[in-house]
Amino acid sequence: MNVSVARVVVAVIGLFIAGMAAAGPARGQTAAPCGRFRVEWNLGVLSPTADKLEGFVYNESRCLVTDVRIHVVAMNAEGRPIAETLGWVYGDIASGARGYFVLPLPEAAAADYRVDVVSFDEVSAARLAPSP
Repeated sequence: MNVSVARVVVAVIGLFIAGMAAAGPARGQTAAPCGRFRVEWNLGVLSPTADKLEGFVYNESRCLVTDVRIHVVAMNAEGRPIAETLGWVYGDIASGARGYFVLPLPEAAAADYRVDVVSFDEVSAARLAPSP
């Protein structure tokens, strides 16, 4: 297994655990070797018959990333998952920058949503300062 694939696997596992512990309805935070992300989202109207979830993924790492994949879980009033969908963040996200996403929501009426980054591709690695 090459280093990039291993990092994504570790990131997915870490993101799953971090997503389960995330507090607050509109924010989730995840950590990975080259991908520390913060997600902010809002509900909106996509069409007269459909709603959307849109927001930003903030890249808080020192790496340039692309192909950022997000996982949205619709939750009922008891906090149980009732539907889920996957989506992509548009374009690359530079270190310290943000990327936009918009997804049509499942038809199931949800009380809340959980949004997590589940994978990404590293474009350029973090440059670590040399040891003294």
